[in-house]
Amino acid sequence: MKTIIIGHKNPDTDSIVSAIALAEFCKGSEAMRAGELNNETKFVLNKFGAMVPKLLKKTKGGESFVLVDHNETSQTVDGLKISQVEKIIDHHKAAIETEKPLFMRVEPIGSTASLIAKMRNQAGKKIPAKIAKLLLAGILSDTLNLTSPTTTDEDRKIVKDLNKIAKLDIKKFVQEMFKAKSSLEGISIREIINQDYKEFEMGKNRVGIGVWETTDPESVNVKKKEIFNALVKKKTEDRLDYIFFLAVDIIKQISFMYIVGENEQALAEKVFRGKTQNEILVLENIVSRKKQVVPPLTEALTK
Repeated sequence: MKTIIIGHKNPDTDSIVSAIALAEFCKGSEAMRAGELNNETKFVLNKFGAMVPKLLKKTKGGESFVLVDHNETSQTVDGLKISQVEKIIDHHKAAIETEKPLFMRVEPIGSTASLIAKMRNQAGKKIPAKIAKLLLAGILSDTLNLTSPTTTDEDRKIVKDLNKIAKLDIKKFVQEMFKAKSSLEGISIREIINQDYKEFEMGKNRVGIGVWETTDPESVNVKKKEIFNALVKKKTEDRLDYIFFLAVDIIKQISFMYIVGENEQALAEKVFRGKTQNEILVLENIVSRKKQVVPPLTEALTK
């Protein structure tokens, strides 16, 4: 039976490089992707000469899966049955309900790439230079160059150890990578809200949260009217109870939360203790959906 290693829909750099690195580690498996690549990930794969994983839009049945960088059923590739999942390697909260015992390694660490590097080291497996570069990209992307509150001392040590192999000028590389991350070239409004979008079950509520990380938030905010219209449409089409979008300034560590309706405003102002102005709630020192946005929203909606 073919084993497919795959990340979440709307994949980010960590999700893609983690699948590639784990497939290289686990012989007889294949890295695939559940969505289109963003500009940052395209830059990383091109820079390091890595093949773009094949796109899997929907499972055909008969495959077995290793999930990386996610375990929410709303984020899995279309058609996936939990009975097909053999392993999960992740750094998010455990949210999946399984039908059988399976191997699941979930740790509170800054990226799935960090966890895979750690697993390889524990197994005594040498990391090739190209894989070390890809893993570094995943870590530095997901932790915003080790500045995100999700960053741990383990991440910092792993970055140092990996760079002994990769030998990158990290400062220069991060500048290039974040420039690609911020680029809106060839990006539609729909893609802006969907490229890093995830859905969550919070109590009885379905909540969609999109994120756009950038060094130039104004390039996003000038499109506010079009983004609002797209968010309202998506909320209706996907039958969501709440939808949020955050334009994250990765330099100043500020997020601009788009508030599309009265319910979102009441919830966000209660949770984040701010005041919405011109349909945007400014969140100081909040940049992590996983650690700083999802947990307090979940707590408020499950009381």
